[in-house]
Amino acid sequence: MDSDRRTLRSVEAIGADRDAGAWAARVLDGHSLVVAGPRGSGRSHLLRGITAEIERLGGRAVVLHTASALSQQPFGAVHAAAEPALAMLRTPSEDGAGMDGVLIVDDIELLDAESARAIARSVASRRLTAVLAQRTPRPRDVGTDDAADGARRGLRDLWVEGLARRVDLTELADEDAFRLIDVFPDAGLLDSPTRAALVWRADRSRALLRRLVLHAIADARAGRDPLESFRTIAPHSRLAVALERHMSEMPVDDLESLAVISRLAHLETAVATRFFDVDSLHALTARGLVHADRSPQRRLTANDLIAQEARRRLGASHVEALVDAVGRRMLAECDEWWSPAVAVTVARRWHRLGPERSGEAAHPPAVRARIALDAAREANDRGDAAHAAAYAARGLRSADVPALRVEAELAARARVTVDGEADDGGNVDTRRRMARGRAKDDGYERRGETSPDRTLADSRVDDLLTHASREGARLEWTAAAEAAGRAVAEVSASPAARLRALVAAGTAETISGCWRRARVYYRAAERMLDARHITDGLLARDRLAALISMLAGHQIAGADGAAVHARLERELARTAREGDGAELPLAGAAAAIAFAGAGRAAESRRELASAMSRTPSTVPDVDTTLIELSVAEELALAGGFDDARAILARLDDRGIPLLRRSSLYVQTTILAAEGRHDAARVAARGAAELTRGRSAAALRIRDLFRLTALGAASEDEVDELVQLAATTDLPLAAEAVRRASARSTAEEELPVDELRLHALWSTREVSRQHSDAVIDFPRPPELGMATGELTAREHEIALMADEGLTNREIATRLFLSVRTVESHIYQARAKVGAASRRELGRMVAAQADRARTTTRSTAAADERDPTMIHGPRVGSPPSGRATAAADGRDPTTSRSTAAADG
Repeated sequence: MDSDRRTLRSVEAIGADRDAGAWAARVLDGHSLVVAGPRGSGRSHLLRGITAEIERLGGRAVVLHTASALSQQPFGAVHAAAEPALAMLRTPSEDGAGMDGVLIVDDIELLDAESARAIARSVASRRLTAVLAQRTPRPRDVGTDDAADGARRGLRDLWVEGLARRVDLTELADEDAFRLIDVFPDAGLLDSPTRAALVWRADRSRALLRRLVLHAIADARAGRDPLESFRTIAPHSRLAVALERHMSEMPVDDLESLAVISRLAHLETAVATRFFDVDSLHALTARGLVHADRSPQRRLTANDLIAQEARRRLGASHVEALVDAVGRRMLAECDEWWSPAVAVTVARRWHRLGPERSGEAAHPPAVRARIALDAAREANDRGDAAHAAAYAARGLRSADVPALRVEAELAARARVTVDGEADDGGNVDTRRRMARGRAKDDGYERRGETSPDRTLADSRVDDLLTHASREGARLEWTAAAEAAGRAVAEVSASPAARLRALVAAGTAETISGCWRRARVYYRAAERMLDARHITDGLLARDRLAALISMLAGHQIAGADGAAVHARLERELARTAREGDGAELPLAGAAAAIAFAGAGRAAESRRELASAMSRTPSTVPDVDTTLIELSVAEELALAGGFDDARAILARLDDRGIPLLRRSSLYVQTTILAAEGRHDAARVAARGAAELTRGRSAAALRIRDLFRLTALGAASEDEVDELVQLAATTDLPLAAEAVRRASARSTAEEELPVDELRLHALWSTREVSRQHSDAVIDFPRPPELGMATGELTAREHEIALMADEGLTNREIATRLFLSVRTVESHIYQARAKVGAASRRELGRMVAAQADRARTTTRSTAAADERDPTMIHGPRVGSPPSGRATAAADGRDPTTSRSTAAADG
């Protein structure tokens, strides 16, 4: 019961005007309330909260349950309640005495006329204090007024006449919806793309979101993809009933618009207005049930869950007739207008019925080929090679079109790998654009196709980026940056190709050691992503792929990627509305990198697992491997050694130097975390040998720092680390030298988390329920472990935490990074079994007080400052040059000074 009340209060706290305690106090003071809001806004939930608070405060709440079956019977709900206190509604007392308690009525629109008039009179005469819930219609909802509605209007107007306070509950905002998801137990099972999809499908309804989340969590527990299961909802299930009630008053025009647009995915707005009421389209778009993308065509996608219920209400045959009518009209008017979305639907019908029953043979070969081309392109884009091949073959039987031959080739390449390697997405797009250019002379070009100059420019961009990728795989990132820079210079390339070039150049410059130039490229990419109107060919997958590169670049540079992470969250909301299944793996991969950069290992693992389980995968194999290694690294740093090893064991570096080095880098972390420092030094040496002499400054700095931190670096390697810090502007460079120079010989058994160089990204605060739900590593040991196991630095930091200092203040005072302080606190908590940072400080301070008391009794002269019980750490840095770099001095002059000091 206490748990339920805590959950109730947590839910009520999300959103405005939902403080049940405050409203209960107001009601007990004699003020009536009219709680108004649309279906799903949480009216009933708030009333239950107010009722519970009234009883908790010592008041009495009398609940009057309404029902449609009782709405036509005089005093139907009052009689059914069998509550003596309600007798004053039927027969008011002569002395004017009021009811003892507060009357709670939900859904006043279901009250009969007599009960409604009696309650209104009692409230107006101050003989009754009531909390009344009124459901307000949405715009365009169909009204259901009856003979008793005039009497109910008296209740609704109590606030107009100053006899009650009206509380307006707004529909659920997206930000509140994400917070609401976190309240549910096991919400940590839901990955970011699923959450974004749930928020859109809920249509701003709390009631519908609740059912969706419970349904999704149940699917996730069973190992099913929650988004796939929503395609078929069991009739009469709780979710089906909630959905039916949510749409019970939607007009037929809106139902038809939703049902048909969901069948014609990405239908152009100009085409949609040929068939549907313009007011209906505008209303659905404004409400968010239909989403228009930022292309000039304003392509439409419908909320598929709401559209599914619309199809059920209209009937499958009715919707099918509407879709067929759209296709027939386009074929009849194909010289005037054309829609690829409609063409795909026509092709599917022809494919299903065959040439004789579908009437396909009655149309000219050119039209049949054009239908097949659009269908084959759409299938290839979705990764459905089988249907793409079928459509292309069907079209080639009608006309030999170069573009159709290319789609057939793409489908064949997707079904049969060449030399064991999957085809490259950039080359696929290039061949497709070149085929379209060749097809212009055959009369199959479409309005808005790319020009020959743009096609050639895109081809050059793809060739240069392929070359850059190969150079990067060889760890020659300077050459990769040069090739990607030449790709950026192709100003006549399409937006999608230019975006790929910009992020590739930014990442290559980052790894080669020039963060300033990388940021220039990234900012240009951000301007493209922020453009209000996308001119041509920039799809959800293009934007997500760009964000993956930018997130990885910030992590490699050691820069804070919180702003890119926030951009990803916005993009996920767009992808949930615009994207198809092919975008989900990309979205999950991007989220995995973002959570890894923030140090949230369990969430990163969850995102990656969900992304890899979805097919078809649109993430290149090399990128997938690097993302998995990044997740394994964070798991090891967080204590999930077995999970990290499991990821590492299933990966194949395929002899690629970049993958081999990254694998050894993660092995170093795992071995150090397990306390196997000799083996960790061997792995770190192997990674460093691969970056020796290569132009991968960001990776080389990390490898040299690890050798230094593990006590395995030679003097020349320490000098190389200092030189790289002096010649690069990477955020991690100075941090590596500063931390290396601050280490002492007494710190050889370093906490594994100190092997992390990049600072954790700042992220928005998450609720405690969310954190508990996703962090599933073993808890620290129970209380009772001796605090004497703490190192001197851990002891010192714990005492500062007890003084109330923040991690940043501690880091400033001790000349450490914030992340290092966090690592010490984490390790100390695990050793003493402290449940929180505050408890750690209290426990260590208490032990320090006991130790100080004992010391005073035995040697009063040996009194010491409690914050310096163990004394300062003394140790020699790895080299005088590293110390000079950390102090901001010229490392070339510090060597002679160090020699003189020696």
